[in-house]
Amino acid sequence: MKKGHGFNMPFLVLKGVKIKLKGKAGEKITALENTCHGRTKIRDIDLFTSAMKGVRPIKNNMVMLHTKAFPPISLEHIRKEEQEVIDELKTLVAGNTNFDITSTGEYMEGHDRSIDPSLIPKLKAGQVAIQAHIDLHGLIKDEAKLDLESFINDAYSKGYRSLLIIHGRGLKSKGEPVLKNSVVRWLTTGRLSYKILAFCSARPCDGGTGALYVLLKKRAKKARWIKSL
Repeated sequence: MKKGHGFNMPFLVLKGVKIKLKGKAGEKITALENTCHGRTKIRDIDLFTSAMKGVRPIKNNMVMLHTKAFPPISLEHIRKEEQEVIDELKTLVAGNTNFDITSTGEYMEGHDRSIDPSLIPKLKAGQVAIQAHIDLHGLIKDEAKLDLESFINDAYSKGYRSLLIIHGRGLKSKGEPVLKNSVVRWLTTGRLSYKILAFCSARPCDGGTGALYVLLKKRAKKARWIKSL
């Protein structure tokens, strides 16, 4: 007997014997054998169809954009805008404005003709201590006007003299900077003009041409009434 024949001899009788497995285990092995031998080929279209089973196609492939709805402009708002322009023109034509206004590029400056000339350089250099400030940047025109009037009236009643008004540079405005120019107009015409002594664009550390230093007039002292005996 050759070497090794004694070990392999019991298995020789099993040569050619096929074992059939029952149940799911047998089905899996058979499917695997068929796939390995190339007997069953799964096509890509079959995989795609199986994955998309139950999916319903959309009726329209157009993307609908939801645009922000802006409220309609009322006739009252338009009349207010027109009246504001008319009042400004009347003031300029009548020569009732007491302000000398200078505009160089983005820089703005204006002062009452009765001002002490020595105050202007101090205001430009930021040597006047700021007592209160307001930020109007980002507000719509009507809101900015109401907030500015309330701010200046409150500061004037408290006896403040130096203010900082932040209005932004208006670089995103179409054409001229709307809010910036409006602030200058509000300060030099109408009711606020009687309380303004001077203004100029701020230094870069305080907002540069996107802000104004404003100097208010002194508040009139209340008269003291002496009761007669």
